[in-house]
Amino acid sequence: MDRWLLETAGFTLADIVMGDRNDGTIEHYRRQGQEWRVKPLAWTEAEMKVALAAEKKRIAAKTTYYHSAKGVHFLTYPDFCRFAALAETDWEAFVKALKELVSVFEGNRYSFTRMPKYRGHHEIELFGLRRGVGLDRIVPELERLSEAIALGRVTPAQVAPRMKDIASLYESLLTQPDLADENAKAFTESLYMHITGEIYSIVGEGATPAFDDRRTALPGATFVDGRPIFHPGVDDRNEVLLSNIRAIVSKDEVIEYANVYELRNDVENVPIGKGRTREIVYKTNRSPIERSFIEKRFTSAKKGYSSYMLARVEALKALGIALSDYRILRRRAHTGRGTLDYFIRTRLEGEPMNAIPATYFCNIDDSSIEEKEFVLALAQMMGDAAAQNMAMKKFDPATESPHYGEGKEIYEFEYDIVNERVVPKSVSTCSVRGSFGWPDLSYTDENLAAINNFYLTCYAHALKTYQRQHNVTMAELAERFMDGFEYRTHAMEWQISVLRDKFEDFKPGLPPGYRFDRKWRFVMWSLERQERRLHVLRRMFFRKVELIENEDIRNHPQPVRVEPVSR
Repeated sequence: MDRWLLETAGFTLADIVMGDRNDGTIEHYRRQGQEWRVKPLAWTEAEMKVALAAEKKRIAAKTTYYHSAKGVHFLTYPDFCRFAALAETDWEAFVKALKELVSVFEGNRYSFTRMPKYRGHHEIELFGLRRGVGLDRIVPELERLSEAIALGRVTPAQVAPRMKDIASLYESLLTQPDLADENAKAFTESLYMHITGEIYSIVGEGATPAFDDRRTALPGATFVDGRPIFHPGVDDRNEVLLSNIRAIVSKDEVIEYANVYELRNDVENVPIGKGRTREIVYKTNRSPIERSFIEKRFTSAKKGYSSYMLARVEALKALGIALSDYRILRRRAHTGRGTLDYFIRTRLEGEPMNAIPATYFCNIDDSSIEEKEFVLALAQMMGDAAAQNMAMKKFDPATESPHYGEGKEIYEFEYDIVNERVVPKSVSTCSVRGSFGWPDLSYTDENLAAINNFYLTCYAHALKTYQRQHNVTMAELAERFMDGFEYRTHAMEWQISVLRDKFEDFKPGLPPGYRFDRKWRFVMWSLERQERRLHVLRRMFFRKVELIENEDIRNHPQPVRVEPVSR
């Protein structure tokens, strides 16, 4: 029908919008480079809430579900609590709702919570849990309770406390606490991804939508024999991006398809097509899976700024700091603000701290037990990232922030075949923003003291934030944090020792206003002092951790438990 409308009826690509976001539609237009023609997803919280409200459904009982585009009825934790409360307020309604969940109705082989529906999800699925956890931990409890009620082994008065216990178990197994709050932003975003079916396109199928999934497809090009046929409405910026991607591919490698997306966020609040960040996802005849690049507009139109950024990136990578590969685009786009450059960088594999699946922290045999070694290993990666952050001298004068612990550190994981579990592998930084930013470039002990005090204080607070989410002491975390900090610092200083002449001769010829040569020398000088004073930094960090711990205890005193006197 689409082909007929285009070839016979005289419509253009932009005239026809595909309203159904099913797998077949999306995959077809994705391979044409025309995903922008499929009705886009909502991206603001308000739009998502409207969409969620329209998908509230019931089956036969009083329980409310969110009915997804794939036919799955998602039962959220708040609605589960409302269902559990019926045991005290409306016994008949409770029994009917319980049967709806775990009874096998005539003509069916399974109950709704065990009936396969779509990609591992069931007709009724408990929302907010990792795949299979609800079936292993919650559903059996409900089945045993239903059987006890049917056999008259429990009274209504005994059922209500058991339902509260099951609800508490459900809450403890959520991948993140915010999924228990239907007013939370994470709850809205994650549930929206589930009811639209977009969750199935996310690698790992985690419960939280990743940053790059908040995106809207834009007009680009359809590739025929490796050559682009641009779509109506494509802007200069996408033409530049597609042109650069073609220049990157190897000899005899051709692009099969490419889709360009604008990454959305609530802060910018600009119309579609005017945001700073885009992502291009493409596939070639030489790659089995899709590749991806992030494209972004520079914040400054100052002459030579793009070269300044690229010089910093390459210098820091030479030091051993884990950054993406950056490329300045070959052409420029002109805006009302003057001439602005754009750059592309490789998309880092992994997750920011707040998107790491909660099950990674769980014991493989019992998900209710936290794996202490994983928590400590991740703290070591945090220290690794902190050493890189301090070496880069990241500093934002507007916010007086080192941009640490804000989601810019991307943690990558791997499977440990010996211990048969996922473990932290490495950490990288996805942004060079703020590097070379420390305002005082004097070679003095006073300046070093100020640097150490500022950065270590920020790192100690970030570690405390991490500790509050896990059952590990700050002392244990601080030890592993500094182990990672010292390891990375030694590695970076060694790079200076073997490449000193090359580093000192590096003069990229930037405009003098950027003071690159002076800042680069200061970065190397302070990194060497960072390595020489590691024993001092360790003691200083432990003191700051202790102060934060004491302050936390004063602000959040533990309740005193009074034991009853036996008579």
